[in-house]
Amino acid sequence: MTATSLRLHAEEAKSPLASRDEYERFFEVSRRLMDREKVHPLIGQALYDTLLSQRAAYRSEINQLHDLLTTKEFSSAAEFAREAEHSDNALKETIHALMHGWYRGVVGQTVVVYRAAAMFALTDDAVFPKTYATARPFYWTEKPPVVETPTAAPALSPSEYVAESQ
Repeated sequence: MTATSLRLHAEEAKSPLASRDEYERFFEVSRRLMDREKVHPLIGQALYDTLLSQRAAYRSEINQLHDLLTTKEFSSAAEFAREAEHSDNALKETIHALMHGWYRGVVGQTVVVYRAAAMFALTDDAVFPKTYATARPFYWTEKPPVVETPTAAPALSPSEYVAESQ
């Protein structure tokens, strides 16, 4: 399904919306924000094209993020995100959109990729992403397991909650 959706997206966008250098800058910013050495270039191109088609200002904001990334050595994604927000508050929403795209595979209301979204990366060697609930009958009526409270501090300041709508 992922390969099909990427192929269909690639066929729809016959001419890329950005230059090769722009994609490389987007990939470099993405790698730093996700603390990863590699990102999938086809998925990245689809995400970047969809971002640009939904809001043209992302082009200049991602260039701003890249410029910031090249001016200083950041030890972590959190440090980079904090510095970006401090330099220009509008970059916070750009970071949110970018991370939402990579991790959920969704840009705005457009699903760009599902099974290859980064949210599945931790378990991709053992668990196949499902599109439906799997458990025993009425599992949702049982008390869920206790989850430890996270101790890490958020990298960005709080944003206004916006519920997704259809």
